[in-house]
Amino acid sequence: MFPLGIPLANNVFVMNHFPEMSHHALVGWLLDAATKQEQHSYHAKNTPEWAAGAAQFRQHAAALSLKEEAAKYKDIQAMKDRDLERAATLETIHFNACYIIMRARHENDETLLFNVGHELKEKTKRAHAPVEVSSQPLKATAKRGDHPGSIVLTVERDPGAGLYEVQFCKGVPGGEESWQALGNFKKVRIFVPNLERSGWYYFRIRSHGDNKTSPWSNPVDIIVG
Repeated sequence: MFPLGIPLANNVFVMNHFPEMSHHALVGWLLDAATKQEQHSYHAKNTPEWAAGAAQFRQHAAALSLKEEAAKYKDIQAMKDRDLERAATLETIHFNACYIIMRARHENDETLLFNVGHELKEKTKRAHAPVEVSSQPLKATAKRGDHPGSIVLTVERDPGAGLYEVQFCKGVPGGEESWQALGNFKKVRIFVPNLERSGWYYFRIRSHGDNKTSPWSNPVDIIVG
């Protein structure tokens, strides 16, 4: 899906417009990108503290606004402080872009490049055009696993999926409140251990990708061996 080697940020995202942005425009971009990354279905939960992300964007936006205001009277030290803050801001933006690209490559999931605030280059858009998740319920099957108390779920592959969410219910579902979360998985073949032997379980699966979600599959049931 990705070429060998880690692509540079300026090979994937448009980066050369940031130095030309006014301070006001840069602050606006920071706040918009921070919001998008805070609301992103993957990055919001998986960005480590050490990575440049939404929190740093908001810190830079606040600092740059204050230092731009202080520099409006052309005080030399205030202007120097503002310019140093702007340089640090641009560095953080670059680090954020690099982190997102590396994370997308590590997860082998090109959808992580989208809806993060950065503008994709045209060639990147063509190479990594997002695929919508299925609008129809995925087909799922369940069979007994090789080990006692285990089963194997198989779900129809969704080209637009980054993750497959699985829920289960012990016994016949009585409503939405009957379902419990099992977890999110990247593979279409899912091994589920440590179930009660002779227990009757129902499972359902849906896909997530590009901030969208497919309908739940029809429930599949199995008696655990």
